[in-house]
Amino acid sequence: MKRIFTLILAVVVVLSLAACGGKEIKIGVVLPDASEERWANQDGKFFEEELDALGAGYEYDILFSDGDEAKEKQNVEALIANGAEVIIITVEGSGAGAVEAAKAAGVKLIAHDRMAKSATQTADYYTTFNSWNVGKAMGAHLVEEAEAAGYSATNKADLAIFAGRVADWPNATYFFGGAMEEIQPNFDMFNIININDDFSDLGFYTEATFDDDAKDELQAAMQAVDTDWNAETAGTKAAALVANLESATAPNVGSDDVFVLAPNDDTSAAIRQEFAKMATEYTGYFTTGQDASDVTLASLLGDEVNGKGVQTMTVFKDTHKLVINSVKIAQNIVDDKDGLDGLTGGPMIDNVPTAYTAIDTLTIDNPQHTYDLIFATGYKDKENSTFDNIDFSEWE
Repeated sequence: MKRIFTLILAVVVVLSLAACGGKEIKIGVVLPDASEERWANQDGKFFEEELDALGAGYEYDILFSDGDEAKEKQNVEALIANGAEVIIITVEGSGAGAVEAAKAAGVKLIAHDRMAKSATQTADYYTTFNSWNVGKAMGAHLVEEAEAAGYSATNKADLAIFAGRVADWPNATYFFGGAMEEIQPNFDMFNIININDDFSDLGFYTEATFDDDAKDELQAAMQAVDTDWNAETAGTKAAALVANLESATAPNVGSDDVFVLAPNDDTSAAIRQEFAKMATEYTGYFTTGQDASDVTLASLLGDEVNGKGVQTMTVFKDTHKLVINSVKIAQNIVDDKDGLDGLTGGPMIDNVPTAYTAIDTLTIDNPQHTYDLIFATGYKDKENSTFDNIDFSEWE
């Protein structure tokens, strides 16, 4: 029996080595899906650059989970078998299996952009853009634009509300909560045109007052407008809303302009394309997003064709900066330092020490700012075909 166990263990180790390219490592990285633009060509590329820069003594490997939580856990186990002292992970779901595997092996786990937790365990560190502030930037944009357009309690603006994936904790809930913090005090200026108004009676919360009751209440309101971070899902829900607006049972729709809380750029584009199909379109369309996608940047710089309509703002979260923070924590752990040494900390989430990365807001009325942050820095390539219709010369 002992010999059989030894043989099985040997096979497991060999398979693990194969999964990691057969190399002994100190730092492991697990990302959700190599087929997705962000993980393959943004975070994945930046992790490779930053970990290469650390040099000898910080050997690493990067694995992708193909959108499969079972493979995600296998990747963590493979990295552990190859000597990883710390693993940076962006989870596909809750990350429960990955967390349990890392904890059982005594390996430190850094949750990158999404919290990783099981029923009893959490990651050791968390890196985020402060999702509450991302939401606040979105909500503030809609309020400011509505005020600038002359809307008030006696001249209400139509407001449609959508949310991200409720299961993406804490990100989507914090995005939504931050947006509500800005919008709720101005509800008297808006006419909520969602099929069902699950928002007017929400309790008022700030990041400082957020608790389990706030989580439950906000997530309950989000359920009906959960886009699952999926453009097709968002488009389907927007189409249903538009059909209701054009029906005989529509709510009191009265403003020339519409203001749309959209949770990210991909869903924002899908939602606005459905509004554009209305028999009588709104004169003005104001909407939010985040991630500074290529399509969104085209829209912000004036190209409504490649921009798939008008998006008036996005929150730019420089994923390179987020990667730098995650790698710094990993380096600190390998060097036997406190994980947040040299980083900007903030309120803990799920009692996990958290490093916060700064955000920027890009708006359609300030293309120079967009150019300076995105293109002048080389973050995006002007030669990308999505930007073929844009003349950059006026901002260079």
